[in-house]
Amino acid sequence: MKKIVALGGAGVMGAEAVRQLIKRTDAEIIIADSSAKSLKRIAGELGNRVSTVEINVDDHAALVRLLKGADVAVNTIGPFYKYSNRLVKACIAAGVNFLDIDDDFDATKDCLELNEAAKSAGITAIIGCGASPGITNIIAKHAADKLDKVDDIRIYWAQSGIDPTGPGAMLHWFHITAEQIPIYRDSKWVDVRGFTEPEVVEFLPPIGKQTCYYTGHPEPVTLPRYIKGVKNVSIKGCMYPPSMMSFYKVMDEAGLGSKDDFIVNDKLTMPMREVTVRITRAMPRFAPDFFKEAFRESVEVYKNIAGAQKLEVKGERKGEKVTFVYDYMGENVTQATTIPAAIGAVMIMDGKVKQKGVLGPEGAFDAGVFITALKGEGEFYETETTVRKF
Repeated sequence: MKKIVALGGAGVMGAEAVRQLIKRTDAEIIIADSSAKSLKRIAGELGNRVSTVEINVDDHAALVRLLKGADVAVNTIGPFYKYSNRLVKACIAAGVNFLDIDDDFDATKDCLELNEAAKSAGITAIIGCGASPGITNIIAKHAADKLDKVDDIRIYWAQSGIDPTGPGAMLHWFHITAEQIPIYRDSKWVDVRGFTEPEVVEFLPPIGKQTCYYTGHPEPVTLPRYIKGVKNVSIKGCMYPPSMMSFYKVMDEAGLGSKDDFIVNDKLTMPMREVTVRITRAMPRFAPDFFKEAFRESVEVYKNIAGAQKLEVKGERKGEKVTFVYDYMGENVTQATTIPAAIGAVMIMDGKVKQKGVLGPEGAFDAGVFITALKGEGEFYETETTVRKF
């Protein structure tokens, strides 16, 4: 029987990834997590369909022993800038294929540097196969495959600010907004400050118009590697309701997302952003009216929709200027992230990915086949505009 190891599989994202895998494969699934309490809960829910192992992934030797013999490891442990590289190394040592939902630009860069080692080990490691990155990469490649030349890829995302998330997701938010982040401009990688250059973007209703800013997701890191000749790749994102985005904007401007150490009475405590995460998660107790209104708006105005994406891909086909615009919306952020991860993991396990090494999803999967597998999972729309001479 084929075997999958779900790293972090008892967490919010990990548990949903396991549920999605169960829908798509009869393979043995081992849930590996550091939380005994969470493992007991997920085992109680899924019964004999899974087995569980309590493990500290910082223990490299123990992790390699666990991974050996598996067909693929699916990782949802964040923050990815802390864990992804070491987990890919463990899979290389164990000779096991790997897939994650990494959405940190620097973690992606670090993992790509393991490409030759992964090739030598004969494994496939796919980095960032969630919603963004993941679906966004596949859609961009799908559009590029229909063009003779690609000039610009612009990616936008909007996510509910009241959707249930853990501290790892909040640390990720500060990581991608409070630092210098990469984009691809004029055929080269450059750094820009996160949370800058606001742009009003029209998403599918009911989300509608939202103000997006530069965010440090991995698409500008990987897409130019697989779409040859592209000149510009950028990504901007936001949270909604707008009150939540304003809340995070104030914290950013006040320096509360800094990665520098927070010190009290000459005693080191922790990085400022970790202090901010703890405070933010406690704030509904201290500002209940603010958060109650955000929840009300999310339910009544935005209908509890978890998130949306928009892509604009510009290029040429047969000498004519062509623009593709894609709109996607998902009702549940965990499902929107983990469904593509489950699809990708099963494709790897079933031998449908031939490439070896460390790859972005757009470099590993056939875009058309992957999009077909995604049909029915959320709302997808494609608009094509052609400009031609008469």
